[in-house]
Amino acid sequence: FQGGVAANVGIAAAFEKALGTKVTIPPYYDVMGAYGAALLARWNYKKAGLPSRFYGFENAYSTFETRSMECSGCGNRCEVIEVKSNGSVIARWGDRCGRWSSKGATMPAAVKEGTAS
Repeated sequence: FQGGVAANVGIAAAFEKALGTKVTIPPYYDVMGAYGAALLARWNYKKAGLPSRFYGFENAYSTFETRSMECSGCGNRCEVIEVKSNGSVIARWGDRCGRWSSKGATMPAAVKEGTAS
């Protein structure tokens, strides 16, 4: 028995009563779905024979900077979030018109900058 519902002792007891047997709840019941998804992703990646795009565990110690920008380049007035690592833009999202979808895009003048938290 796994998933977030496994934290509810009443549900576990109801399962045990209905099934007539002890129900085992693993210690990491709340992340078993994520673990299964990771196993499936690994299996599919190996099956496809493609190189990994994993950047490595050392990225856990990297410094990342985020900021938000309000773009006035069109009527959508999107809030665009930008993430930088080591001074290089690695991701942008939030644009509806596609102006920021390319992470290497240059910043148009029609931008009001702020700081994302």
